[in-house]
Amino acid sequence: KDQAKEEARLKALVTQTQLSELKSQINPHFLFNSLNSVSSLTMTEPEKAQDMVIKLSTFLRYSLKHKENQLVSLTQEMDHIKLYLDIEKVRFGDKLSAVFNINECEKCLIPNMILQPLYENAIKYGVYETTNQVVINTEAKFIDDFLIFSISNNYDFDAVSKKGEGIGILNIRKRLGLVYGDTTLLTIKNENQIFTVTLRIPQKNK
Repeated sequence: KDQAKEEARLKALVTQTQLSELKSQINPHFLFNSLNSVSSLTMTEPEKAQDMVIKLSTFLRYSLKHKENQLVSLTQEMDHIKLYLDIEKVRFGDKLSAVFNINECEKCLIPNMILQPLYENAIKYGVYETTNQVVINTEAKFIDDFLIFSISNNYDFDAVSKKGEGIGILNIRKRLGLVYGDTTLLTIKNENQIFTVTLRIPQKNK
């Protein structure tokens, strides 16, 4: 019994360590670009630069929280995402637009920091690679004890087709496997130059 307990404890410790490592992978390019934007704004629009520094500080503070609590409400996670998009919008202006439809799902629970890689991908492969406006659509529904969360964005096919998928999706699949024991909870659809990622998050205690 003692050996079985120790093995279970070590397994849980390894899983927690893996989760911590995955959550700590904040895109360094995002931080670098944000600081560059702040630097530029200090010369032209100092008030805007101050606002961006405050947002960036709040963003990083959230990123460092929830070390013990693996799950947070969708409201908490989306407040964090909206802050992230506000920061990126300083760089991209009207090229970046976001639409949210998450009514009645605010109290659903979701692994913290699991959504950010999806929005990073939408910006990297959508906004960054085109001169046209890119709209990131976010929808959430509650169906059969699952939170169905979808993110979609238009993109420039010629630019994106030359690149790979990146590590964001792989990171999320690993986390879903560690938290729920199922890496198939994430699906991807790519048609008519609209890229959509859908997560099915179990809601046992909703």
